[in-house]
Amino acid sequence: MDSTSDSDATLRRRIRQQEVIADLAQRALEGNDLDQLLHDASVSVAETLGIECVELFELRPDDTLALRESVGWPDESIDSRAIPVEAGSQADYTLRSEEPIVVDDFRSDERFSGPESLVDGAVSGTSVVVGSAEEPWGVLGAHATERRAFTRQDVDFIERVADVLATAIETKRTYRELEEIHGRISDGFFALDENWEFAYLNERAHELINPDHRELIGTNVWEAFPEASSREFKPLYERAMADEETIAFEEYYPEPLDSWFEVRAYPSETGLSVYFRDITDRKVEKQALEETRRRYRTLVEHFPNGAVALVDRELRYVSFGGAPEGTADVTRTEIEGEPVREVLPTELETIVAPRYEDALEGETSTFETSIGDEVYRFHFVPVRDDGGDVVAAMGLSQDITERAEAQRRLEESEQRYRALVEHFPNGVVTLFDHDLEYLLAAGQAFEELDLEPADLEGRRVREIWPESVAATLEPAFRDALDGTVRSVELEYAGRDWIVHAVPVTDDGGDVSAGMTMAQDITDRKERERYLRDAKAQLEAATEAGAVGTWEWQIQEDRFVTGASFARTFGVEPEAAREGVPLERLLSSIHAADRDRVERRIEEAVETCGEYEAEYRVWNADDDLRWVIARGHVESDEQGVPETFPGALTDITDRKQAELEAEKQRTQLETLFELLPVGVVVAEADGRLVEANDAAAELWGGDVFDAETVGDYERYDGWWLDTGEPIEPEEWPMSRVLEGETILDPDVVEIETVDGERRTVMIHGMPIRDEDGEIVRGVLTQTDVTERREYRRRLEESNERLEQFAYAASHDLQEPLRMVASYLQLIESRYAEALDDDGQEFLAYAVDGAERMRAMIEGLLQYSRVEARGEPLAPVDLEAVLEDVLADLQLRIEESDAEITIEPLPRVEGDGDQLRQVFQNLLENAITYSGDDPPRVRVDADRRGDEWTIAVRDDGIGIPPEEQERVFEVFHRLHSQGEHDGTGIGLALCERIVERHGGEITVDSEPGKGSTFSVTLSDARDR
Repeated sequence: MDSTSDSDATLRRRIRQQEVIADLAQRALEGNDLDQLLHDASVSVAETLGIECVELFELRPDDTLALRESVGWPDESIDSRAIPVEAGSQADYTLRSEEPIVVDDFRSDERFSGPESLVDGAVSGTSVVVGSAEEPWGVLGAHATERRAFTRQDVDFIERVADVLATAIETKRTYRELEEIHGRISDGFFALDENWEFAYLNERAHELINPDHRELIGTNVWEAFPEASSREFKPLYERAMADEETIAFEEYYPEPLDSWFEVRAYPSETGLSVYFRDITDRKVEKQALEETRRRYRTLVEHFPNGAVALVDRELRYVSFGGAPEGTADVTRTEIEGEPVREVLPTELETIVAPRYEDALEGETSTFETSIGDEVYRFHFVPVRDDGGDVVAAMGLSQDITERAEAQRRLEESEQRYRALVEHFPNGVVTLFDHDLEYLLAAGQAFEELDLEPADLEGRRVREIWPESVAATLEPAFRDALDGTVRSVELEYAGRDWIVHAVPVTDDGGDVSAGMTMAQDITDRKERERYLRDAKAQLEAATEAGAVGTWEWQIQEDRFVTGASFARTFGVEPEAAREGVPLERLLSSIHAADRDRVERRIEEAVETCGEYEAEYRVWNADDDLRWVIARGHVESDEQGVPETFPGALTDITDRKQAELEAEKQRTQLETLFELLPVGVVVAEADGRLVEANDAAAELWGGDVFDAETVGDYERYDGWWLDTGEPIEPEEWPMSRVLEGETILDPDVVEIETVDGERRTVMIHGMPIRDEDGEIVRGVLTQTDVTERREYRRRLEESNERLEQFAYAASHDLQEPLRMVASYLQLIESRYAEALDDDGQEFLAYAVDGAERMRAMIEGLLQYSRVEARGEPLAPVDLEAVLEDVLADLQLRIEESDAEITIEPLPRVEGDGDQLRQVFQNLLENAITYSGDDPPRVRVDADRRGDEWTIAVRDDGIGIPPEEQERVFEVFHRLHSQGEHDGTGIGLALCERIVERHGGEITVDSEPGKGSTFSVTLSDARDR
């Protein structure tokens, strides 16, 4: 009987281990959260083996093992615990061995000369490599704090968990690298070997630089493209190879390509990888716009009495002369490069922006309009290049207020003039004589003042206004009477005003009077203050961010910049604002980049052209930062360079990301081939384009040359469950390319090249572009032939064991009944002839036979759970509990028990077996209630599609160390003298619940009661 129990426990452990491996393998193939998988794997190993400590270490570049996940470790140890890989240590042995390290007792094992164990206080343990012995990822260890023998089955289980984790880690890296590869599809790409010969070109590269379809593989790049030697291509490629650094630049290649290219070159141990794209259109448009800018520059800078502007196709100012109406204090440098819709006041932007858009579409427009109290004439025209294409738009505006006013004075009478000034909007108009006496006053602004027009007429300036106002107005009035136009600003009645004083001449040209036009400019002043504040905020934001600007005054060698730029180069901000020599900035540049940057600066100064450089610089904190600098040199009319303005941006994060991406791409190419599962990639049309060595090995050769989905008919395969052949459109890759994601794997049987049949588990998913279109499909294929055969043998073995257990328990009943019958016969006939000892011995024998009968009956029930159970169907648990309470009615009354049943659900189950479960649980609750009357509560809680039925009591409870063992067959917590029982009841409950696909657990505290929880599936409607 003991042998049978041990065999059954061993079988259960093996089945549990298989379930854990299958679950972890499934999750590894799905490629979900790797960190969660590592954590769950550690917990599963500890629970399955029943040990205290499990640890997963990751091998770091400094040859230490860093704790990544653990069970039985303090939380604060995670990411802080490090094990040195010392020669002779357990860590060293594990990493160098292809076999697991098993230690029965660290205290007596003499193999290790370094630290005894990966875990402080461990007595027994085992550890295996995660990954290959040549390139290990880390170590998985399992340890016990008391002496324990780890079986071959235990060690095999840990090894398989390590293999699954290695697969998940490699798969995660593969996915990241594939994403990076897909991100470069739009660029041209070619690879050069160390002899400057083409090793590879993608299709986009052929389209851009090989329109004649020449055979370039194996051809020297300088022979195939001779003009590249005289351009920047050759020296920069050679520098990238020599300095082993990434080079980025723009360069022109003449006929026959006649194109500009943006290039990034990455050196490697085998040569040079070059990504490039055609930017000719961008360059041509930029050159045309610059030519247009130079052509119109003189007009723009010297345009009289108004403003002229050149606007590019993005509606940004390219050049500007004069001042936009209403913002005469805005400078050219503040407007150029800025969007039209942002830099202009709203009332002006709504007028000019639509006309610029029309001009960029080829339309010309001319019109007059009033802005404030000025009249302007606008003219908008398209600007075309030599080919007739519109590359910009020009806008011209002139102030025609005086001309319009003169025309008005000639055409209108004094009465009409008065009517006009009386309705002068947002202001006041006056006429005064040489004595500074007002002759006329009118305007709508009088409605807001504490004066009437009649209060001014006939009175002098100083008689009307406060001293401060009169002191400002009088000089302007006298200048107007002397023939000079004057404008002054003042504050009156809590508002800001601008007063224009102009002379009024008679037909002979003599000044006969003066006129003022006063306007309320409070709102405009507020806008100006807002703009000044916004500019100050922008400057502060620039200083606080990663962008800095500079201006190098070349002739004086005076480099002026802001605080952010200065700190980037380790220069005192105060000194930088005053200006420092250029050499002071150059000295902070990384020595490997300094000569290159100096050459770029010299070239820009010599050509008075554009400047761009990407380099490293030591900042004020001695940190090395990557930056990109752009600028241009401005010269005087003789072409002598004067100023060199520009801007600097910190690109450290981007550069680090680029370097890391390149490293990961290289690693992914290797990992793709080393994956232990087959991986196959297809284009959207079904063409198979990639397959790793594992896939080729699975199929017995490289058979992945199908060009379309229709070609899949050449592959022989059958559905495992039906045996039906697989049609081309039914293959997993066909369905993935239609948009299906195969997470629940297909299991099929295939015929390999050599005619062997293999069982394969296939997962797959489509890869989509930014628009959601499917561009590729990816499959993973796992050979499960041996696994399925092993499972079949295991199921057959399990079935034989169940038959044996049933037969053994059934056959034992007959001899046991005979023994019990004869013992009872002896007791009835000869009890009086026996002395006290004899009667006691006979009582023991009868009791033992009865208990043996109960144990055999329990074992028989245990073995029949699977074979004799009814099919699962909807079961009303409330009806089940009513039957249980009826059967226990006598026990309940005798023990004065109080049992509360909350509303219970309908579940999928076998009604008779569930009745056994809850009858056992309620009997236990009554039996182990202690000295007080039993108090029991049964309730239910739903979680998704499952119900958790809880049986709670306030009895004697179960010690923590016994809670995991109470479900073992024949395991008892109390002696026969304390409580009756066979030790099979809870084991039978667990077997029944597992048959229902559920789980039974216990949560208990000694002296405070126990809660047994059973999970069951919700009943499906039928």
